[in-house]
Amino acid sequence: MNRYTLCLGLIILLVTGLTSCGGSSEKANIPNNVSALSNKERQYFTNGQQLYQTLCVSCHMVSGEGLGKLIPPLKNSDYLLANVPGAARIIKYGMKGPMMVNKVEYNQPMPANPRLTNLEIVELLTYISNNWGNEHGAVTLAEVAENLKEKAD
Repeated sequence: MNRYTLCLGLIILLVTGLTSCGGSSEKANIPNNVSALSNKERQYFTNGQQLYQTLCVSCHMVSGEGLGKLIPPLKNSDYLLANVPGAARIIKYGMKGPMMVNKVEYNQPMPANPRLTNLEIVELLTYISNNWGNEHGAVTLAEVAENLKEKAD
């Protein structure tokens, strides 16, 4: 592990610790578009929020804005919103190589989460695609299952 990687890891831990010290204010701020979801989909959103806090917030931040030019945003992400169900492959299998998000190139590997169930991926996708101004709507188990048939590169 080189010094740059170690410093970056410490910065991420520090930022994550600072943003979580007072608890997440996000729980009280459910986006308006979530009310258009069914009761089951709103439960997916809530469960997805908990998963996000555990698995994603250290890189993509509480705000969904990512980490500068190192980690891409999920908030208003053209890459995500172009194919929300397709993001299931990235969540489950990870991703290496460059990607363009909102006209900015990112090239940090996204770690795989192979232990996540299809339902947990639906919950995560429901949360990230309907938060921070994103208004995708429902994500289904069938969509996720179909997209997970083929591994991401």
